[in-house]
Amino acid sequence: MNNSKKILVITPSLPFPPTGAEQADRAYGISGLKNLGYEVKVVVKLVEWQTPEYVKEVGQKLGVEIIPVPYKFSNRTLTRKDRIKKIMLKLSNPLLLDGAALEYAEPEIKRVLKQELRVWRPNIVWFDYTYLWPLYGIVRKQKIPIITRSINYEPVHFLQEDGYTLFNLLKSAPKFFSEFLSSIKSTHVFAITPKEEKIYKRMNKQASVLPLRSLPYCLKKSHPINDKKTLNVFFMGSTYNVSHNRKALEFILKEIAPFMSKHHPNQFLFYILGKKVPENYNEFFKDNVIYKGPLYGNELESFLLNIDLALVPSFFGAGMQQKIFEPLARGIPTITSKRGIADYPFKDRTHVYFAKNKADFINCLLELRDVTKRKKLSQESINLASKLFSMQIISQAIRTAINKLLKT
Repeated sequence: MNNSKKILVITPSLPFPPTGAEQADRAYGISGLKNLGYEVKVVVKLVEWQTPEYVKEVGQKLGVEIIPVPYKFSNRTLTRKDRIKKIMLKLSNPLLLDGAALEYAEPEIKRVLKQELRVWRPNIVWFDYTYLWPLYGIVRKQKIPIITRSINYEPVHFLQEDGYTLFNLLKSAPKFFSEFLSSIKSTHVFAITPKEEKIYKRMNKQASVLPLRSLPYCLKKSHPINDKKTLNVFFMGSTYNVSHNRKALEFILKEIAPFMSKHHPNQFLFYILGKKVPENYNEFFKDNVIYKGPLYGNELESFLLNIDLALVPSFFGAGMQQKIFEPLARGIPTITSKRGIADYPFKDRTHVYFAKNKADFINCLLELRDVTKRKKLSQESINLASKLFSMQIISQAIRTAINKLLKT
């Protein structure tokens, strides 16, 4: 039985409430381990707005003990003198120039981890994200297996988001180190896409794929497909302070929506979802474009029932972009960039429509006015997503890796 096996999860800021793909993956990851029958305890970094009382409340709902450790190097709480100390600490140890890793080299979280290893004695330590590597040596010294969950290959993600400048190339160097060190020191690495699995396998042969753990909750058996004059099209970025979401939004607002309004009036209505849209974009929310803001839970479910198409340009960004895979799992006919599929086996014109540029996206939208094509695309995407992202598949991937580690 798995009931006697203990898993200690070390994760960044408490992912509750899960307002984005990254938080949802970690939140469902914690509850998923619990549902698989493992005894779970969580060590989490605590942000300013999360109180110990809130952490306790979340833990009670999950049936999991959560141990909070305050962030030590948040620039919002540091004095100028403290910020200088932080910079000097980074410079004193080049391995910690990846600022995210610095937070896990501080004494308190090391003390908490050592205590849990000594007193609670977990069978496995699960690290969410590769920049937690400063803690790995403590676990390895106790000969406890380490699982690392990667949300993206961070150096590539950083450069794509911030640009391939000389300064950013220098800043990315510590991130390459973080990825390498966490990979070789892990007993098992879970990559988030087949594309990134290939990268991790070069460093750790035990790497395997674990898709976003929120996707099983998005799977549907069918999606309403109706023959309508005006099709409802949506794009949902969790937040637009992320550059790849902002770039996609800008493309829709400046290139696609105006063209459709002028040349194919009243045929497409574009809905934008998500938070932190820059104010200078407000001028575009008119005519055939409506900004809905962030939607969650039942409000989102009700909204999506009336959606005919998902339009998801993906020009850059690493990892697994939920805004692409959630519509596919729901059976919402989806137009996206091939790169965003990240080597998952979705095929053009069978499960999804791929587009490279403005002309492609426009042609795909026009072609999918055909209700028969949308019905076929919807069912095919559901069929494949169910094979890739079901709860059974996700659970089996986790259970297989854990069982293998416990036997060694």
